[in-house]
Amino acid sequence: MNLRLSFLSALLLTAAGAAAAQGFALEGAVIDSRTSRSLGVINERGDINALFRAQKAMTFGILRSAGISLEQLPPEVRSRIERFATTNLDAFRAFSEGLDLKDQGKFVEAKVQFARAAELDPGFALAAEQQQAMPDVNLGSGVQARAVVLAAAGAAVDRGKASYTVDTARAVAALAAGQSVIAVTLPNAGDSSSTNSYTTTPPGSGTQFVPNIVAGLGYTVTLPSGTTASVANAAEWKSDAFRLSGEVLDGLGNAAIGFQAQRGNATAVPGGSTVLADGSIAYWGAWLSTPAASASVSVSGQTVTAPQLGAVDYAYADATRTMPTTGTAVFSPSGGSLGQASGTVAVNFVTRGVALQNLGFNIGGLNFSGLNGSATYDARIASGTFGGNYSSGSCTGCSAFTPQSSSFGGSFVGRNADGLVFSTFLLTGGGGSAAGVHVFKQP
Repeated sequence: MNLRLSFLSALLLTAAGAAAAQGFALEGAVIDSRTSRSLGVINERGDINALFRAQKAMTFGILRSAGISLEQLPPEVRSRIERFATTNLDAFRAFSEGLDLKDQGKFVEAKVQFARAAELDPGFALAAEQQQAMPDVNLGSGVQARAVVLAAAGAAVDRGKASYTVDTARAVAALAAGQSVIAVTLPNAGDSSSTNSYTTTPPGSGTQFVPNIVAGLGYTVTLPSGTTASVANAAEWKSDAFRLSGEVLDGLGNAAIGFQAQRGNATAVPGGSTVLADGSIAYWGAWLSTPAASASVSVSGQTVTAPQLGAVDYAYADATRTMPTTGTAVFSPSGGSLGQASGTVAVNFVTRGVALQNLGFNIGGLNFSGLNGSATYDARIASGTFGGNYSSGSCTGCSAFTPQSSSFGGSFVGRNADGLVFSTFLLTGGGGSAAGVHVFKQP
């Protein structure tokens, strides 16, 4: 039938006391997504031991609400519906947690929960299947994963469909293995054989690609002497060396290379985002620490937390895989921790030259203006890392500012170097310093 359904449900486990048996409450709503009309609400309550039987009763209630006659279901279909995937409550809980983590793109953590469910109930085939399907990499901001969704959406529209389905976990697993995950046949000037393929490797490279990001951090720490020092950097990070929670950067580093920064229990404050020309998204925000719930950073091999650590600003986006070799581009400030940022960064992809042109921004109560400088990006690094010192500039609010002693750096993001993550460290006089990170992009 052509009816499309949206099903919303909630499970509530309750206990009246330490010795009391747990109970459950299930509530579901069936909605016709074509008209937004409710087709009914199904409720089931009882002792926890009856949970799995109640699930089946609820499933049949949903089918009835949708106008599907149970008597007309083929025997093999009804048999599959009636079959219990598991009757082990702990296995069911682990499986449910795995599904929730999967929906968040946390496939590594989801795999652990599915494995636990399969261990608790060796007959839980669905848990074992999900465990095997989970890739060993979490879904970040990879442009490839978004390409999968966009391609599927375009294919659905081209074929006259109003909806589409993407198994993101399997798509990411294929991407991490260097495979094509979708090839959509699209009309091209009457040529029905034209295809639009989304792959994980640059054309002709023949090498496996795992999505990387460029991430920048800016923060201030208090040294044992009582003075403060600022830190800023931007670099490319492999998929096993960064962690994301939704759109929030959660950490950089791993056990092999060392942990550079971890959000821990610090409060995450998303600052904003911007769409680059290739359709990927750059994000920025901050971690706000308290002594009881602090982020941590590594400074000269030492781990620093609050109260010595202040706010940690971050910015990140998909790393450029191959830098252009022709043409030029001009990048303007888009968003990040630098207040009222202005000026441009001009890049010559032939000479690999980077020119900072009249940059200006605020950091705290300090106002920097007229900042200029030049550098050459490193073509050996896919995202073209660059860095240097300012050649000129001034600061209002600084006790003594020498631009030549202050530095900048960055790396490019987006499929065609559509943007860059910029970092800067500035000496403000009297032993003081300031730092920040920002996203620039082409118009």
